Amino acid sequence: MAATATVLLVVVVVGLASLAPKSKPESVNRSPTADFTYEARNLTVAFDAHKSSDPDGTIANYSWNFGDEFEGNGMVVAHRYPANGTYQVSLTVTDNGNAKNTSKKNVTVELTVEPEKEYPLAVIKIVNIDNLTVTVSGEDSYAPKDGSIMSYSWSFEDGGTATGVMVTHSFAGNGTYNITLTVTDNLAATNSTVKSVTVSTSPQPPPPPPPPPHKEGPPGLLHAIEIHEGKADRNNGLQKSLDRLQSNLDRWIEIHGEQTKVSIT
Repeated sequence: MAATATVLLVVVVVGLASLAPKSKPESVNRSPTADFTYEARNLTVAFDAHKSSDPDGTIANYSWNFGDEFEGNGMVVAHRYPANGTYQVSLTVTDNGNAKNTSKKNVTVELTVEPEKEYPLAVIKIVNIDNLTVTVSGEDSYAPKDGSIMSYSWSFEDGGTATGVMVTHSFAGNGTYNITLTVTDNLAATNSTVKSVTVSTSPQPPPPPPPPPHKEGPPGLLHAIEIHEGKADRNNGLQKSLDRLQSNLDRWIEIHGEQTKVSIT
């Protein structure tokens, strides 16, 4: 009986031991994935590592090697290369469990210089000035490389505006005013120029005096003789002038083939 009891006790102890909970195995950290995009503009490249991920944690560090002996850190970085070429760029990401992963891509950069934009040339030509009214033309304006001028826009210093190749504008008063012409070509490029103009109201010159009655000769000369005749008897100096005027009239008549010389008495 004693031996049987001992056997039973051992069986019970072994059975209880088999029911004890087993220890939990340690978790395994899964590696992150390194991935990036980039945008090259001339020799400068912007790198973005937002596409990198970690399946069971977070990424703690982004380490870059730009392929030209320079390095950087950060999710988003920019780097300028020293010259044109293709560079192998590598990104290494490290997660919060210190697991790492690396991705590499070839990046090509090239320095490009945009051609200098050419603009049309605006030219103002003064066609006519009549008192306060001026007529101007932009017909001498031109666009480069076989282009064409599509529009002509005028502005005057007194606030007036106009459009067209040739325009006429009247100013309010005498003075010197600036005129601005802006031309636009078929490529939407514009250019402007300024020209000043002076306008004034000028009285009409008086008509020449009518010739004395019954006399042949230039009206101005005859009129001068007539004036001197009325005063010569009161001024000896005027008599000499009258004699010279009479001599000039005689030569005029002779040149113009008059048969009868006009006599002034």
